[in-house]
Amino acid sequence: MLGALLGVIAGLLPGIHPNNTIPLILAFASFFEPLNAAIILVTAGVINSFIAFIPSIFLGAPDEDEVLSVLPGHRMLLEGRGLEAVQLTAFGGLGAIALGILLLPLLTVVIPPIYSYIRPNTHWLLAGAVIYLLFCESNIRKMGAAMVIFGLTGLLGFVVLDIFVIDQGLLPLLSGLFGVPTLIIALKERPMLHETILDSAPKEKLSEIMPGILTGALAGILAGMLPGIGSSQAAMLVQSKNTDEDANTRHFLVTLGGISAADMLYSLFALWLIGNPRSGIAVAVGQLIKIGVNEIILFSTVVLLAAVIGIWLTLRLARHTLRWLRHVNYQKLCGWVLIGILSLVALLSGPTGLIVLCTATGIGLLAQKLSVRRSWAMGCLIVPTILYFARI
Repeated sequence: MLGALLGVIAGLLPGIHPNNTIPLILAFASFFEPLNAAIILVTAGVINSFIAFIPSIFLGAPDEDEVLSVLPGHRMLLEGRGLEAVQLTAFGGLGAIALGILLLPLLTVVIPPIYSYIRPNTHWLLAGAVIYLLFCESNIRKMGAAMVIFGLTGLLGFVVLDIFVIDQGLLPLLSGLFGVPTLIIALKERPMLHETILDSAPKEKLSEIMPGILTGALAGILAGMLPGIGSSQAAMLVQSKNTDEDANTRHFLVTLGGISAADMLYSLFALWLIGNPRSGIAVAVGQLIKIGVNEIILFSTVVLLAAVIGIWLTLRLARHTLRWLRHVNYQKLCGWVLIGILSLVALLSGPTGLIVLCTATGIGLLAQKLSVRRSWAMGCLIVPTILYFARI
């Protein structure tokens, strides 16, 4: 229950991640059995991966792993389908975790040799995927615009993350590229949420969301096993090219929910199979206990139970949040969220962080002006990763 509470708090507060609770839990680890402390951390991570989509979709205030959900999720919110958007990410998360557990026997055989081959070639894998996605754009103009946004965000990410290392640098970088532009447009266009039906969502057919679950589970392996690749980067690399925009949006949200949730599971698998923890929580778990077959079986059960609790909490909190949003001035709320982001950046990253936030916001607004898919702004993380593994 403590892990679930920490996950909910971390999920609802932008800029707060379960990783921020690690020092606190480790400091009080003497009050818990090491195994219980590890279970608390894992539960918090799983619950957070579900809950964090609520502020991301409803308020445009994402964490690192949910940044790509802002635009499609916010668009569905303005169409009166906010609960459906959250529901898609939640079902994707639960499905990908269940599938990941079923794949565990196969992963124990194939992951170690594949990892040993791919790791030194990570930069080629990423570069090839970016080039492929570039040629998937519908015309030369969109291809050129995508190159501009990818290049600008890549340069900014390299400066922020590799040259001038800033405290909590991801906060102003990702908030500016993804969150703040959405809030600014909401302030400008004055959306009226109370005129839409907010607290209902269609029943999802398994046949319709299964492709997204499969994609999320497989892409989650990339995020959970490969260094330098997070949930959002993996989601960008496996985007659907369906010409039906609504079907593409739904598929993408299911996929992103699957990757985000399954990342915790695969990070634990990585700690066991290749001795390389791929998340702060997995590192802390490795410090608390030794991971073996019995522990993996236990944590797989914990992750699955936490996912069931997470989807229940997420849908209930989403319904209550949407009913509350019907009675508030959404424009003013977006204004307060914007002020909150500015204050958080100023507090955690200082004046330099505010400069990064403003620069990133300008690029994010340019991306919207050029009608570029926002996923191209993930260049801010992909370019530094490519350069790192290329030893540049």
